[in-house]
Amino acid sequence: MLDFMEYCLRRYYYSINWREDQYSTLLTDSRRLLDFAVPHGFSITLGKTISPVLKGTYTLGIPNIRSVGFLFTSAPLDLPPMHLKDEGGLTPSCVDDLKVYGKAGINCSIPVVPSTHEAIKSSDTGNYLVYGRLFEDLRLEALYSKSLSRNTLIVASGVNSWKPRAPNSSSSVNTQLLYSSLSYSSELSYSSDDHVIGLSGLYRFSGSNWSAGSEVYYTAKERSGGLSLGARYKNPSKHDAPAEPKTVLTFLANPMMGHVSASYATTIRKNLTMATRYDFNVYSYEADLVLGVEYAPPEKEQLVKARVSLSEGLALKLEGQYKRALFSIGLMTQFVHNPRRSIGIELQIS
Repeated sequence: MLDFMEYCLRRYYYSINWREDQYSTLLTDSRRLLDFAVPHGFSITLGKTISPVLKGTYTLGIPNIRSVGFLFTSAPLDLPPMHLKDEGGLTPSCVDDLKVYGKAGINCSIPVVPSTHEAIKSSDTGNYLVYGRLFEDLRLEALYSKSLSRNTLIVASGVNSWKPRAPNSSSSVNTQLLYSSLSYSSELSYSSDDHVIGLSGLYRFSGSNWSAGSEVYYTAKERSGGLSLGARYKNPSKHDAPAEPKTVLTFLANPMMGHVSASYATTIRKNLTMATRYDFNVYSYEADLVLGVEYAPPEKEQLVKARVSLSEGLALKLEGQYKRALFSIGLMTQFVHNPRRSIGIELQIS
């Protein structure tokens, strides 16, 4: 279920025709099915369009979830009514996983699909977005995004706390310089957490469903670096062949850390999607197998999600919609002697 500000961010990227398919988004399709967030406690969010360029939101919840946020865009932003099933299925492209912290904050790993490739070329430059959210413990979450050219975008995000002894008092700043074209995309990033500098690139092979890329990074705090390699095969279903399954196969490896990961996501039938992922470390021999499914009942504004993990346990989530109200009910438990359990309900009205 999209948070209201999360939805505004998605519509903003769509309005500027920003097509993003970065190296860091190779696992987006499987992560949506295998790493979905489960509500904790109870929260209600009210979202409102104050003006064409200004949106606001207020969140109240138990325990200790209170925040107020605003989002401003340089150009009027149209917000059609949200539809729950728009988030179903495998995504053809996605937005980078921008690191913004905080409960009910923006999760920028949201799929954004421009209408055509030609629309990308005609996108205006100079558009920008400013977002801020203040929490009850005086943590401030912020994000700034600006289009430098038709193919270049800069994003700065972070969180700051004025209570040094608060549980979530860490402050950080993250910046990304993103470039995207029809055949190649790259990202230069910096994170104040451990002062990490990274450079990644993803190449999409012409006339093929394959993409491959790599990332190099350096951690100034530990004076060490790393390398990551990845590949993805995506077979989207054709409009004239709806029975053909949509399939995404990805492989990711970090040679220095000894970690390898392989995931597979596919549409079993029109309203049923599944994914599986296997993680293994060649040095410690630690492994994890995850299986997840998502079912969208026909003619109903509902989504049912479930996942089973050898290390994280079982998670179930039901999402529904009634007019302009969205709700989410979830529970999670682990397969250990003293399992960590959680259950929660989220309600959003916009």
